[in-house]
Amino acid sequence: MKVNDSTNIEDPDSAVPDGRVLEVTTTTGCVIGCSYCPQDRFAVRQRAVSHAKHLRLEDFKKCLARVPSTVDISFAGYSEPWLNPACTDMVEHASASGHGIRISTTLVGMNRRDLKRLQALHFRVFLVHVVDDGTYMNSRLVRGEYVDLVRQLVDADISSMLFMVVGDVHPDLVEIIPEKALVRSRPRSVMAVEVHPDIAEAGQPIAGAVTCADERYHRNLLLPNGDVTLCCMDFERRHVLGNLLRDEYQDLFEGPTFCEIAERMAGKKEGFLLCRMCESAGSKAVKC
Repeated sequence: MKVNDSTNIEDPDSAVPDGRVLEVTTTTGCVIGCSYCPQDRFAVRQRAVSHAKHLRLEDFKKCLARVPSTVDISFAGYSEPWLNPACTDMVEHASASGHGIRISTTLVGMNRRDLKRLQALHFRVFLVHVVDDGTYMNSRLVRGEYVDLVRQLVDADISSMLFMVVGDVHPDLVEIIPEKALVRSRPRSVMAVEVHPDIAEAGQPIAGAVTCADERYHRNLLLPNGDVTLCCMDFERRHVLGNLLRDEYQDLFEGPTFCEIAERMAGKKEGFLLCRMCESAGSKAVKC
């Protein structure tokens, strides 16, 4: 197993060369059951606008054709990527198209054939969200085949592999996950305090000019119907920048929605702004 010591394991996307990432949500709905994840809210909002449960491979290819190769593609999003059977095909296509590839997965839905195919690729980050002891996740997902897959992954020659857990590692995985590559983290969600207040503290909304310390306004989310939301915190689709099945990538940042967000971040315009409630919020503004 290869570990990239230069990667910030608290924020794996921090090492992006030009700061731009398109994060892919491959499916609507998730069986992982993380208690701090507002997955139900995303599913309700998404199903209200689209019947597409899975991002189709052909639609992914159409969307990716509009995205410059300098933009990293991150398979993570609002649900487990490998709950979509075509996920490995998408990863291979994005890699062959010249994009830097980032993975964040629980491995649920992945199989041995997927793992073998992934071993042939290079990743900026391959982050495994380890299933915990059942405190925050559905521990029933940890069965024989899953344990075997985790063991094979640890032994695999995959670049930049890291492991993250919220809480305690599932007892069947404790002896398998290498401690040197494991970080114990906490959920990063503006709505986590409502979903699981025991592990996320409420903060006061920021008034006036505000910016994102992580520059997430250029680390956006592609949804199964081609819509693109502002960032990984926008589970309720409050800021939809456009749709890559019809819009060019640059149009996402030149259209009225993004410019309106920029004006609200600059404190020049009233209206709802998700960023005011985010832990990554700062005191400067992004320019449109």
